[in-house]
Amino acid sequence: MKEYVSLKRSTLAQCIIIIFCAPSFHLHAETFLEIPDAVQTIQEIPPIKLYLDLVINSYSTQKVVTIIAVDDHYYLQKIVLNDLDINPEHFHTQQALKSEDLLHLGINSQPDEWVQLDQQSEIKTAYNASHQQILLEMPSNWLPEQQLGKDYWYKRTTAQSGMGLLNNYDIYVQKPHHQSTSYNILTEQRFFSPYGSLKNTGNFRSFKNSINQKTENDYIRYDTHWQFDSEDNIATLEIGDIYSARKNSWTQSVRLGGIQLRRNYSIRPDLITYPLPQFTGESALPSTVDLFINGLKSSTDHIQPGPYVLNSVPFINGRGEAVVVTTDAVGRQVSTTVPFYVSGDLLQPKLFDYSISAGKLRENYGIKNFDYGDLIGSFDGRYGVTPWLTAEAHAEGNNDVWNMGFGQVFKLYNFGVLNTSYSYSQANANQHNLEHDVSGHQWTVGYQYQQPHFGFNALHSKQSENFKRVANYYTDGLISINAQESTVANMHFSTKKSGAFGIGYFGIKRDGFDDSELLSLSWAPVLPSELKGATLSLSANRDLKQDTWNAGVQLTIPWGQTRSYLNTGYQYQQDGRNSAYVNYNYQMPTEGGFGVNLTHRYNEGSDGYNQAQVNYRNRYFNLQAGISGDDNYDQWYGLAGSLIWMKNTIFAANRLGESFSLISTNGHANIPIRYENNLIGETNKKGYLFVPNVTPYYGAKYSIDPLNLSSNYATPVVEQRTAAKLGTGIVVDFPVKKVQAGSIYLKRENGEPLPAGAVVYQEGRQPTYVGLDSIVYIEELEKRNILKVDLGYGQSCTAQFAAELDQEQIITISDVVCR
Repeated sequence: MKEYVSLKRSTLAQCIIIIFCAPSFHLHAETFLEIPDAVQTIQEIPPIKLYLDLVINSYSTQKVVTIIAVDDHYYLQKIVLNDLDINPEHFHTQQALKSEDLLHLGINSQPDEWVQLDQQSEIKTAYNASHQQILLEMPSNWLPEQQLGKDYWYKRTTAQSGMGLLNNYDIYVQKPHHQSTSYNILTEQRFFSPYGSLKNTGNFRSFKNSINQKTENDYIRYDTHWQFDSEDNIATLEIGDIYSARKNSWTQSVRLGGIQLRRNYSIRPDLITYPLPQFTGESALPSTVDLFINGLKSSTDHIQPGPYVLNSVPFINGRGEAVVVTTDAVGRQVSTTVPFYVSGDLLQPKLFDYSISAGKLRENYGIKNFDYGDLIGSFDGRYGVTPWLTAEAHAEGNNDVWNMGFGQVFKLYNFGVLNTSYSYSQANANQHNLEHDVSGHQWTVGYQYQQPHFGFNALHSKQSENFKRVANYYTDGLISINAQESTVANMHFSTKKSGAFGIGYFGIKRDGFDDSELLSLSWAPVLPSELKGATLSLSANRDLKQDTWNAGVQLTIPWGQTRSYLNTGYQYQQDGRNSAYVNYNYQMPTEGGFGVNLTHRYNEGSDGYNQAQVNYRNRYFNLQAGISGDDNYDQWYGLAGSLIWMKNTIFAANRLGESFSLISTNGHANIPIRYENNLIGETNKKGYLFVPNVTPYYGAKYSIDPLNLSSNYATPVVEQRTAAKLGTGIVVDFPVKKVQAGSIYLKRENGEPLPAGAVVYQEGRQPTYVGLDSIVYIEELEKRNILKVDLGYGQSCTAQFAAELDQEQIITISDVVCR
């Protein structure tokens, strides 16, 4: 049992009288009677300074604080409360504390810097003498709010970039029956460095002109641009061929040749940009909080007494249900159910997402290499106003045409998200089919609702006849960007027994063109477990304007324990053009090898169709070959890969993605490499292996398996985490090195062994120790070796010996004298 002692006036007075008067005690009674009466007055007892552990509501703050006891009152410095985020205004100011008392105790502060802990109805104060604690009980709402959980996905790893040149190539040769052979070489050139990446893509074509039968060669350039990402600023700068601002769903982008600065949250995948659900509560005692999301345990946190806010990172999008279970120190549980809604379309408060672009309009893309028109500027912006409101804005144009608009994304409590926008435009009369200046406007309204087994999305857009944006001002005839009115709606729901259902509606209206309306239905039933992973899907589409139906069914069956699948399906069309197919697919292994794809299609009223394709992949290239047709077959061949210059060496590798890594084991071959715990291959004879596709800006785990190495290899690093910037490659070095290790038997000059535990020093190496039987294990031996041994008690000795290197195993050297 804890002994709680209160410093009572009588006890405190007696102790101080005895302590201060004991030196004056004599055997004569008259001497004792000479003690002044003033010492017996309690108001004159000097203050006491104590160093105690501060405990609040049964929870130790892990702080040893200074407590001053004066006249049976306790005082604590305000700065301690401020450090604990407790408002000192809740406490009474000092009463009996004086400046001379603090000076007498050696405390350099003023009385108004202290507060009185006791003599308040809301606070209970006690002093635990046996544990040297000051115990406080106060209302839990006085205590600071605790932030639990996290608001990020994972701990950030700063991305790196190597330096080098890359050429991705994809060669495709097509040889149609009774026609000339054509060649296409899709290439990508990339220079990457810590200062960004410069990228160019294009296609070289060689074909025979059908008119004059002459062979023509040409090169079509697609895009060329330089890109630099700043993780600290969460921004990307691009110069060259770019897309205009594209942050809002109700705007459209165009290709430009110019410059763009934009917020880029994709380079910081550790951040969570949308508002997280927060669950608040209050605990009077130390407790444990368990959080369950949709019935699954999400987190467990230990909390101190006081209010708390629990941040959750639910891996769902839409409506969910959280259950917060609080268990206090005495085992009492309180369970609270809280519904919530998560939407990735919203931004966290005070987050600003933007894109600013300026450049010349790219025209005849894919036809002419350098064809740039009018100068265009654009801006897109999104700002998180509150957890339930995100504001949007857009502006684009030049002297001939411009439009601007505003929008919002609004969370309707736990019942979905509503998004609306309004845009206004003006366009001048010029050569773009406009006889006079016009102005117009556009409205959009959308609604989304998601939950685990049900979802609904709808978007309606309507624009006036003369509404113009850059995309349709310079382009005419495309229904997708010139639609006067469009409506898209879809709904999906699922049950455990019946499977997943989907319904969709798509409608487009445009002056001068026929309206289109399409209704889509789908069903993926749950099949019996005896079918071992087989899947079935059914779909039907109805053209509401043409009053026609088409439907289809597809069945996929896994083939044994291999990577094989058998697919079959039937397509019904109301006009009689029905078809059926059967397909066999053997998937290529992830680590490389062969893959096969065979298809036969039956077409009602026309010839059938056959196709056969073989794929092969290794660490250096992808190869494919195939034939297709009915009686006369077309042939095609493909070869894809990469050539890279890094570390002053040219490498051939499989086609590399936006980011990749080169694993180096310091020239040692046949070392297994794992990427994210998956075995991806072994290093080649030069000690290299490419990881062709890595997730940009994600700190991936790379590891080596040194078990294949003999005992004379040292692997100081076998695992590390590294992130690569977008568009670049990094070098992940594992400093594997070959060493000659040995067990050295030492002895004194008189033949006695050295004492176990003696410290052994080798120049340029970490110290080691003498083991039992006077054995010293040396990991890296030289041809000539000098060991200095500290024997203790001021004694030392030196051993010198030679060693034969390049042995495959640990060597043993006996009878080495330490002099």
